[in-house]
Amino acid sequence: MDWFHLIRALLLLNLGIYGFAKEEAKLSKVCGKPVVDRSRIVGGQDSKKGQHPWQAIVWHPSKVRCGGTLISSRYVLTAAQCLESENDTSVIVILGAYNITGNHKEEVSVKVNRIILHHRYNDSDFPYDIALLELSNSVPFTDFILPACLPPFPTEFLPGHSCLVTGWGDTDYDSTKPKPVILQEAGVRLIDLQHCRDLYKLVTNDSIITENMTCAMDIHGKRSFCRGDGGGPLVCHAGEQWFLVGVVSFGYGCGHGIPGVYTSVPAYVDWIKEHISSGGSGWIGSRPGVALNVRSLSAFIFSLCSLFWVSLQNPMFILMLSAATWVGC
Repeated sequence: MDWFHLIRALLLLNLGIYGFAKEEAKLSKVCGKPVVDRSRIVGGQDSKKGQHPWQAIVWHPSKVRCGGTLISSRYVLTAAQCLESENDTSVIVILGAYNITGNHKEEVSVKVNRIILHHRYNDSDFPYDIALLELSNSVPFTDFILPACLPPFPTEFLPGHSCLVTGWGDTDYDSTKPKPVILQEAGVRLIDLQHCRDLYKLVTNDSIITENMTCAMDIHGKRSFCRGDGGGPLVCHAGEQWFLVGVVSFGYGCGHGIPGVYTSVPAYVDWIKEHISSGGSGWIGSRPGVALNVRSLSAFIFSLCSLFWVSLQNPMFILMLSAATWVGC
């Protein structure tokens, strides 16, 4: 066994984990905290500029427009149904938008470097409707561009929790009215998954709601997302931050007594983190960042103690450790 390279790798690995945790903890302090305070939750009305700084436009020029959510400086989460394939090079992400006609002072347009569709997604079915977009470069955070937080384990958002869904989609089903140019928001409440299944069985005669989905509806059963909102965020407030709980997936009509169905983000947090870490760029924000920081520091200290104990058993090991550390630096 090549002890020299093993020791060097162990040291660099622990330092890397610790560094990742520090960066994630930094992001957890800014995610889900819009600079513009909101005084109330409204339904089906214009939002205020800067209230939803994580809102993204996922745009195929001359093809389709979807919503998305910024979750780090380099990653956007959206619905798999919004993307034709992982090889599509025409996708553009627009951040900082409020009026869809554009504002060059606040917006940033970024090409997509990599598309990651969930490997079990099938465009003829509804489950696993989730995708990650790796941006070609990191975006700077501003008053109008900030990430939403990923839901922290084991925090649960229970039925009845008040949340917001946003987008530039139709304001009514089969409406002849033009789509809004100002970002719309609607207040909805999470509902029990079994109740959601029962409601959909009434209109589809099929059980299409799975455990990896989340359902929400307006308390009056009148407002929800509509066509053009797909891939957009369902965010819920907890503490002092907004957390991404769902990705707009599908519905029946546009909120006429039937809940909107979202891909459940908590069900895919591990999948998201796995692909972001393998991409080697972009930090994601969630409240456990500080806890992860502490655990990583503990692991780092434990590894150093282990190395120290081995060095006491074998003096030659000290020379090898010193050399590996020097080369690693």
